[in-house]
Amino acid sequence: MSRRALLRTILVFVLAGSLSGCATMSGGNQAAASLSEHREYMAELAAAELAETDQKPESFDEKIELARRFHRAGQSANAMRMYFEAFRMEPDNPRAQEGVAFLQLAEQPARAERVLGKVAAEDPESSMAQLGLGLARYAQDDPAGAIPPLERAIALRPDSAKAHDSLGVVLAELGRYDEALEHALRARELDPDDAEIANNLGIAYLLNGDAVRAEAAARDAIVLEPQQASYHNNLAIALGHQGRYDEAQREFRLVGGDQAAQNNVAYLYFVNGHLDEAIGHYEMALLADGDDALVVLRNLNAALDARSERDSADR
Repeated sequence: MSRRALLRTILVFVLAGSLSGCATMSGGNQAAASLSEHREYMAELAAAELAETDQKPESFDEKIELARRFHRAGQSANAMRMYFEAFRMEPDNPRAQEGVAFLQLAEQPARAERVLGKVAAEDPESSMAQLGLGLARYAQDDPAGAIPPLERAIALRPDSAKAHDSLGVVLAELGRYDEALEHALRARELDPDDAEIANNLGIAYLLNGDAVRAEAAARDAIVLEPQQASYHNNLAIALGHQGRYDEAQREFRLVGGDQAAQNNVAYLYFVNGHLDEAIGHYEMALLADGDDALVVLRNLNAALDARSERDSADR
């Protein structure tokens, strides 16, 4: 499998908890979903922590800290209210504007870019503003434009795991796989307890042709966050890349029904060039219970067409 085909496979499965995600996906959607997954990853613990406190913030710093805790807990409205209270106290302090922009990043990346661009201009030493600016550009499908602020974020704060991780993702999308792996490894070293970073390291290994290490990184991500479907999907891709299709199918079945598992393992056979096996699994997917028969049928037809072209060329 070429690295371009592999990247397409990863991008299909990294967000696809069901067959409905197996069509197309833009870089902006990927970035937004990645941010959403990160919030969900932190939300349960953060919400529990927040519930145990009756803190009434008085100072600017206390309001900013509480706003960030609301944000991690998925309580965006409360976070926004607290950031605005901080802004009223110190309207010239860019940290409140920065927080508001991060809240808007997933749903309004263009607006977030404008705010973060202003913050970065007013506070050139803010690594968080540079990180947010890079993510906002990436969320608008501009990976090349995301690189300068992400590199600046790392220059300002070399120990930022999130900045290294984000730059690695962007570089991978631009086909700069060796550099992507370097940043993914650095991010993992800096924050070994972040499941998303472990998962992204696995993707970087896959893109560099190392399915064995990719498998190990995916398993690390699953240990950290067992319920995340995309991590099981990426483990399945690493297993499929090693020809371990039965194990891959078991991983797919953990997070979806039999129809989805058959369809997904068929796709792995397909991108690996095993068209007869792909067609067989697509046919089994059509016989399985599920609501995505039309998607499976489209995939089956693509595999049949590819086999016809192959047979014609052989003749």
